[in-house]
Amino acid sequence: MVNVFIGRFFFPRRGDSMQSNFPKVIPCAIYVPGRRVLQLVINYKNTSDALAKIVSKIAEHNINILSGFIIAEPSKDVGVLTFFLDFTDSNLDSKEVVEELKALDIVLDARVIVRKFGEIAVDGTTYTTIFLGERVVMLSVDGIGAMFDWLDQTFQTGGHAILYQMGEQAGRTNIKELRETYGLRGRDLIEAFLALRTAAGWFDYEIVEYDEEALKFVIRLHGNFECTPFVNKRDRPMGHLMRGLLAGAFGESYGREFSIREVKCIAKGDDYCEFVITSVTRKENEEEGGEGL
Repeated sequence: MVNVFIGRFFFPRRGDSMQSNFPKVIPCAIYVPGRRVLQLVINYKNTSDALAKIVSKIAEHNINILSGFIIAEPSKDVGVLTFFLDFTDSNLDSKEVVEELKALDIVLDARVIVRKFGEIAVDGTTYTTIFLGERVVMLSVDGIGAMFDWLDQTFQTGGHAILYQMGEQAGRTNIKELRETYGLRGRDLIEAFLALRTAAGWFDYEIVEYDEEALKFVIRLHGNFECTPFVNKRDRPMGHLMRGLLAGAFGESYGREFSIREVKCIAKGDDYCEFVITSVTRKENEEEGGEGL
């Protein structure tokens, strides 16, 4: 699933979309030609005034904070700040700033960690990215699109089936983890699953229909990453991984087999990807072959 920074993270009200004009810009690297940019990591005492003291000290010397992240858990005594800083308009160098930060009573350690390649400054903290307690990796949508395009062109319906099965396994695994870890059930379980995928940048979602009695659901995905590389380039839906993901998520949540049909898709010129999810017997699902197109 993910570079963590500023962006709204919230669970939507029932039926609401989570669309936002503020994308999360993850500070794994920054490109600012002609500027003196460095990255600092600061270990500090996890107190209510710590952040204000650190930011005030940085501002004293006309240093601009460009991006960064804060890790401070309520149960921990120590927090971590990582900042990309622009020193261009400051009279101090990074060593002097580090020493001034270390002199603060709430700072335990401060150091420069950036890796620079020409004008690109790259995060030097770690290779591990954590999302809600789990390690995740980030891939570009264009890179993923190239892989999906190769599968589509090379194996056609066989490639679609592979993506569907991969998605189904992932959906079942994710739902099991959410249920066992947080005790969620039914609609709350499905919405948390969708909201977390949204927070991770997969898509924005909208629930059009949710009928737990008839076991019929309609889910609309905006900006679906799987289909984004193919916008207006196909004459058929391309959300094969997403169909599998939804099949696995709903199947694991409700203990039934589901047919997933993608009735609208941005790949063929629609404004969004829309999936109709209906309960079927295992035999019906096998006869359908999981394609649901």
